[in-house]
Amino acid sequence: MSSPFSPLQLNFNDLSILNAKPIYFGFSNIQIYVVGCGGTGSFLVPHLCRVVNFLNETGRQIDLTLIDFDRIEEKNLYRQNFCLAELGYNKAQALAMRYKTMFPSLTIAARSDSIDAIELTTYKPSLIVGCVDNAQARASIEELMIQHASMFAHGVTKKPCWWLDCGNSYTHGQVAIGNWYSVELDDYVLEPATCVRLPLPTIQYPELLLQVDEDEGISCAEQALLNGQSLNINSQMAIVGGEMIHQLLNSQLKRMQVEVDIFRGSMSSTWISQENIDRLVERAKAVVYK
Repeated sequence: MSSPFSPLQLNFNDLSILNAKPIYFGFSNIQIYVVGCGGTGSFLVPHLCRVVNFLNETGRQIDLTLIDFDRIEEKNLYRQNFCLAELGYNKAQALAMRYKTMFPSLTIAARSDSIDAIELTTYKPSLIVGCVDNAQARASIEELMIQHASMFAHGVTKKPCWWLDCGNSYTHGQVAIGNWYSVELDDYVLEPATCVRLPLPTIQYPELLLQVDEDEGISCAEQALLNGQSLNINSQMAIVGGEMIHQLLNSQLKRMQVEVDIFRGSMSSTWISQENIDRLVERAKAVVYK
């Protein structure tokens, strides 16, 4: 049965889609880091492995590195993509072993150390996929991106690095992508046919760096058990993040943000247009950098 939805049904209240520019990321050799293999990461990894395996069969070489220092506990089985037989294994290692078995030709590594151990390569483009659940971890990724932006600006590397961040609360979540740390509008002038710079997710959403007191010291798994976090929000965000990565790897991604509310059944996109970039940068100035 065909869907009653037509792709021609556009929201004509938001015409920024007509001026949206894609991010160019169609490189043949790419390194992808997935940071955080718990709630969202454990569901996103299988989507990512399928996409990467398909693209590698077309002649590209995309390598995956999964990073998480945590081990699988029984409480994780409620809302993370693990099974009883994997209890006690490191999360990154369990996923790497599982999907290396499924896709033998895939180059996939697992690291059980912290985000600070990442050394962004200067010889090939990189993508950091953040699936972390706290402000401290995002601050560490932000610092990595600032370091890379400095190397890029000083000619140490000409290979781009992007950060796609997935986050959620109880029934709401967002995915944002960016690569540059600045609140100067002149740094984000779009090229005629493509986008080469977007503000980091932590500039688009400054609140990502603010630790919520009531959640401090409580993992997402414990939140789900204690106060009703949806058991489906993480898998939903993984689907959105996985599709954005798929579009990015094909240089078709024209969205810088996607917000989801599974309680209301709604989803909205912020398209990569000059007016939307300027609006988000001005908001960041007003909220944090005033």
